[in-house]
Amino acid sequence: MNPVLILTRNNLALTKRCAESVWKQDIPTQLYIVDNGSHDGTVEWCEQNPVVFWSRAENEGVSSGWNTALNTIFNELFYEHCLCIGNDTVLEASAYATLLSYNEGFITGVAVNQMSQLTHGARMPLENHPDFSCFLITADVWEKVGPFDERMKLYASDCDFHIRAHRMGINLWKGCVPFYHERSSTLRLASPEEAAAINTQANKDREVFRSLYGCIPGDKAYESLFL
Repeated sequence: MNPVLILTRNNLALTKRCAESVWKQDIPTQLYIVDNGSHDGTVEWCEQNPVVFWSRAENEGVSSGWNTALNTIFNELFYEHCLCIGNDTVLEASAYATLLSYNEGFITGVAVNQMSQLTHGARMPLENHPDFSCFLITADVWEKVGPFDERMKLYASDCDFHIRAHRMGINLWKGCVPFYHERSSTLRLASPEEAAAINTQANKDREVFRSLYGCIPGDKAYESLFL
């Protein structure tokens, strides 16, 4: 069985669409969901479907959600790998198997913005520019790099993880495996109050990142950290 992890916070329609693409993979999968305080029927839907899930009373963040689930998946259930995807993504049926076929400790897909682009082209050289909206991670890499930094609740902990891995000589690859990503869905579909709270937290997360590395993701100084 091949575990898949999704974090949710409302947007049940997107979660359903994402889950369907997981269940249509051409290898067996087990879906794990960490729900961060949804109030739109997500928990009830999880209870009625073949999903292992953690239900939280409030939004404890992306970093905490990844850490909670991956710790269980690797250290208690003893899986050797896990595919982590956003609930605003859709996988092509062979995506998981193709990512596994690269036999790398960490590899991501490449996001496309149209469903019609969910087709595999020729196998291309790997790039060291991971996309954390769809990443396959092994237990070995998780153990070596360590958990995501929960001081960054919603934003930038993936970039921190990338830097730490790079400094250990561990490559986080991106392969030519397309997945559909409905970008900015969290903010776009949030209420005005929740969108404001997300933006406030994201700014706090950037400042934590700046305190660690002297820059923020996207800066030229950030890119220089990988030279």
